[in-house]
Amino acid sequence: MEIPDQWVGALLVSLIILVLGQFLMSYRAFYQHKEEVRNLMDAKTENIAKSIENWNIKNENCSIRIDTANARLESFESKQDQANKEIWTRMDQVERRLQDRLSHLKEDILVLQTTSEMLKKAGLRESEDTYKKQGGDM
Repeated sequence: MEIPDQWVGALLVSLIILVLGQFLMSYRAFYQHKEEVRNLMDAKTENIAKSIENWNIKNENCSIRIDTANARLESFESKQDQANKEIWTRMDQVERRLQDRLSHLKEDILVLQTTSEMLKKAGLRESEDTYKKQGGDM
């Protein structure tokens, strides 16, 4: 049995068309898959970018809170230093006042002792004079 040349030609053309069709379908499927992968990667990249952005925002907020806490701490330390200086200044003033009052008190005691001795001597002289006037011996 002999196969006509037309059939062989048609069979070859059909085979070539089938191979080309398969090639085109594979090519199209490859590029569709490539596009799907690209879209998936873009979505993943966008999600990662959003996550990083959110992390950066949280990090910035934490940094701001830390800076605020540091500023408050420095302010507190400054106020504490100022309060310490004021306390020492007041203590020095109180000490000076006490020293002044103590020296005045010592002067007053010295004056009182001197006055007391003078009064004692004056009192003894008067009593001696009185005794002599009354006729006593001394």
